[in-house]
Amino acid sequence: MRMQAHRVVIVVAMLAGSLVAVPAAAQVDEPADHALIDDAPTEILIRSSELFSTQATGAGDWVVVRPAPGETLPQALVRLGQIHGADNVAYNLPYRLHGAPNDPLFGSQWNFDAVGVVAAWDETEGAGVTVAVVDTGVALGGEDLRACHTFVDPYNAGTFTTGLGAVVDIDGHGTHITGTLAQCTNNGKGVAGIAQDVSIMPVKVTDDETQVATSLTLATGIDWAVAHGADVINISMGRDCAAVWPICFDLLVDDALDAAEAAGVVVVVSSGNSNDPFVASPANHPFTIAVGASTISNSRAGYSSYGSALSLVAPGGSAGSGILQETFNGGPFAYYFYTGTSSAAPHVSGAAALVLAVQPSLTPAQVRSLLGNTALDLGPVGWDQEHGSGLLQIDAAVTAALNPDDPCPGPSCDTIYTIDSGSRWTLWDELNVFSATSSFYFGNPGDIGFSGDWNCNGVATPGLYRQSDGFVYLRNSNTQGIADITFFFGNPGDVPVAGDFNNDGCDTVSLYRPSEGRFFVINELGEDGGGLGAAETSYFFGNPGDKPFAGDFDGDGIDTFGLHRESTGLVYFRNSHTQGIADSQFIYGDPGDVLFAGDWDGDGDDTVAVYRPGNGVLYVK
Repeated sequence: MRMQAHRVVIVVAMLAGSLVAVPAAAQVDEPADHALIDDAPTEILIRSSELFSTQATGAGDWVVVRPAPGETLPQALVRLGQIHGADNVAYNLPYRLHGAPNDPLFGSQWNFDAVGVVAAWDETEGAGVTVAVVDTGVALGGEDLRACHTFVDPYNAGTFTTGLGAVVDIDGHGTHITGTLAQCTNNGKGVAGIAQDVSIMPVKVTDDETQVATSLTLATGIDWAVAHGADVINISMGRDCAAVWPICFDLLVDDALDAAEAAGVVVVVSSGNSNDPFVASPANHPFTIAVGASTISNSRAGYSSYGSALSLVAPGGSAGSGILQETFNGGPFAYYFYTGTSSAAPHVSGAAALVLAVQPSLTPAQVRSLLGNTALDLGPVGWDQEHGSGLLQIDAAVTAALNPDDPCPGPSCDTIYTIDSGSRWTLWDELNVFSATSSFYFGNPGDIGFSGDWNCNGVATPGLYRQSDGFVYLRNSNTQGIADITFFFGNPGDVPVAGDFNNDGCDTVSLYRPSEGRFFVINELGEDGGGLGAAETSYFFGNPGDKPFAGDFDGDGIDTFGLHRESTGLVYFRNSHTQGIADSQFIYGDPGDVLFAGDWDGDGDDTVAVYRPGNGVLYVK
């Protein structure tokens, strides 16, 4: 949890966007042909068993008829419907593939592929959601954005005036941000936007002369958006926490963000372009989604600010591969590449809008969690200071929102293997649906199976312990084959317990000796079929005969041990690799249950689950 320090009034907020820290973008020549796709039908369908029985083809014996010369389609529909013997008439409506849109410059929008937005459009394009763009305003002198959008409740927080005339963008920053978020799409013009059907609320908070906002204008703009029904607020600006005034909080703005959270409004803020380990204010506020920038190669952009407050990253681009949108850059309207965390934030705002369009009841906290849980992990395994939870994945987020009963649809959640008596492994993708994603044979009947990330790539794969000879067999893929890693360790009768016991992102195999009630902790893997040597540490915990398992029960990144005592049904956790009494204990499960631990909801803490062989049911806590 991010701590919020004592707050002092700050009077200025500098743009954290592309025009400050990134060189001016290059203009992209626009193709001349912008013909709109015509989705109107051109044919009539008529069904009549009396008139067309020998001509009928296709579904339900319908026949295609074109209008007579000079006849409109509605006129043809009426005329054909009055023919004696006509059972039904209807328009022959066109259906188009849900592939890439026909915007001629869409091929240059690599950022859309990176976040998987095209697949999400099969479910929603954001209708019914209002997004406030708190920025430099919006200009409609171009051909694209004005083609499909009406704007709701425009407001100038500096002059306290309303209407589109009050929010005219003379800088270009806000117009570019608005385009990434909600550009008209599939209209044969220019480029596409993340959530084209949202309603846009342009809120201008900058001064036209300096392009600077203040605490007062920014807080006033946020308050306006909340009061006038915004569901999402995008703030592509901030205050550098490593600047001359290194005070990373703001009484006015923080109070406005607190009020937005209380009102159920999702707030998305760019992390800053200072390439330092301090996320800018107000992105460092705990009720925001702090967005860093990624490049075309899915790495952190070199300018992107990072740190403990970072939520995730989205495309912000770099030199030679920026984010393309329509705006003006000291000249006429055209299509420009911008780079910066300013450009990353509207990807996340658009994603939040699409998620809320399919699941309006989600709270801001749930949206933050969902977007993080479904992000593509980058860098070290799990959350890290440079990438947060990873790269935004809009299709996965929308799918998760459509399936609220799935405890955790994202890659940050654990899944389950099952092993039958014939050594057939099955990997299950989801806890609620249980759709198998992989099935293969590995090992011999009687081996003790477990799973872990043996090569530190973030993917769990199978492992085996053969009690008869003390050998460990590990495989680095979820496919049939021989072991990639083999070594021996421990004594016959020992029980393997896999996990990351030192928070290095790699799993190893430790042992529990039931005869002694003793754990042996190992932080490395053996190789070449040899012996492993002594354990790093060992200690007694529990009673002989307890059933062991491992998990990160306190969310510190280090797996420790738990025990299940079948005779009493008690579960015991210990949160450190030292001898002592349990840090937590409770009753769970029945005698004969198989108990194990995992992160089933993606919150970073492991909890227990049991499998009951008697009825084949899995119980997740």
